[in-house]
Amino acid sequence: MTAEEDLVLKQLGYAQQLDRSVSPFASFCVGFAVISATTAVYAGFGFGLSTAGPAFVWTVPVVVVIFAIWAMIAADLAVKLPLAGYAYQWTSRLVHPSLGWFTGYLGLIGFISGFTGVAYTFSTYFAGLIGWNATTPELVGTTAIVLLVCVLINVYGIRLATAINNLGVILEIFLTVGVTAFVLIFVVLIRHAGQPLSYLASHGDTATSPYMFAWMVASLGALFGLLGVEAPADIAEETRAARRVIPRTMFMALGTAAVIEFFMYVTFLLATGDRKAVNGSATPIEEIIASQISPHFADFVVAIALTNILVCVLANMLVATRLLYAMSRDNMTPLARVFNTVSAKHRVPTSAVWGSAAVSAFFLVTALFSEAAFAYILGMATIGYVGVYILTTAGMLVADARGTFPKSEPGFFDLGRFRRPIHILGLASFTIVLAALVLLPDFRPNLLPLAVLLVLGFGWWMFVLRRRIATGDAGPRRSTITDRAVVTADATPGDQTKNAG
Repeated sequence: MTAEEDLVLKQLGYAQQLDRSVSPFASFCVGFAVISATTAVYAGFGFGLSTAGPAFVWTVPVVVVIFAIWAMIAADLAVKLPLAGYAYQWTSRLVHPSLGWFTGYLGLIGFISGFTGVAYTFSTYFAGLIGWNATTPELVGTTAIVLLVCVLINVYGIRLATAINNLGVILEIFLTVGVTAFVLIFVVLIRHAGQPLSYLASHGDTATSPYMFAWMVASLGALFGLLGVEAPADIAEETRAARRVIPRTMFMALGTAAVIEFFMYVTFLLATGDRKAVNGSATPIEEIIASQISPHFADFVVAIALTNILVCVLANMLVATRLLYAMSRDNMTPLARVFNTVSAKHRVPTSAVWGSAAVSAFFLVTALFSEAAFAYILGMATIGYVGVYILTTAGMLVADARGTFPKSEPGFFDLGRFRRPIHILGLASFTIVLAALVLLPDFRPNLLPLAVLLVLGFGWWMFVLRRRIATGDAGPRRSTITDRAVVTADATPGDQTKNAG
């Protein structure tokens, strides 16, 4: 099966340089870790509760449907174009490299700002756990150390990175679910010290009017909690039997994360004791556990959460570097000749790892000038992800209309006759989400930093990249056939890094 996947890669114009060692379980773990149910709940619980009250929990099923649509779209494409760089490759080959650039650029913004913000979240929880009243510069320094550790792990090789990630995911699933179940049984079922089931349908003490507006705003917290389900597709060139494995692991990661997140939200809502204390706490989950069980047990739970948050950073950095590498391999980025290099010893795009870390460091520096910087960074991550979903789905509608969408193979995942309706439904859903992220007052501050990054990306395309693409010096050769593997026009099998410069 590995030889077959290597042949498909060769047909698509690339030599096998990366280490194809990722197992189905490791692929699932990458997807699950990028989503990170624990990180999502710890970040989203307070936001949802303060915005729409306990009934915010019912936004989770709605958001799951939206991500199921995206997972189907991504799985359909990953089977036909199993390449590092996922959406960049899909839009470049099936529509145009210019669309691929903007899709990939938004993906880089999403992944890099995402793992930077999550690393900062790790630092704040770590400081609280050890009783350290850290200043902003000290938190930034701690975040830099966390990022450096993840860089060194990723540089050493994907086998080490996935082994650590697998362990972290196992701990997250069993310990997090176990602890949450213990809270539910001990507080709610045995002591009867929590809230009744009707509490889950209440608007709480802080919900604003009109309530539906508040509920829709709260849904964006749940949305942040499932971003990154497509991560397994980005490591397709390192996954064994990628075309069979990736659709399954994406759906498994989404389903597992969704169930765990919903279970955690419901449990901690029902386990709430003093509503005012929980609503007024900056760390409501710790407040619930500390008051209902003990402060020491709350510290234990936070320590478990820290391991989960750390592997979330590690996995997000892993997929970000593969996207940067894939774009550089096609000469689409600045310093492409640097970022497309692969370590002969570790078979990892080492320079791309350091490059993504350098961009992350730039984001970190901005936090020294504004305490609100990390709210902006996480906001940009969400917009970056959703932007990728919109550009990819819109591009696939164009490809379908042109007749350039690749044909399916028997035995592999395929949307078939449902493709166009799902694309239309997805585009409508993703556009509504983006409109909320851009227009709602709670999220409007994200626009300025994002606008600066978009101007930079547009400037690079306008003054440099557009000319490279026009002369054939950048981008994968545009597809003109609709066979199984969408081999690019006039392609000769081999490594396309000859374009990089």
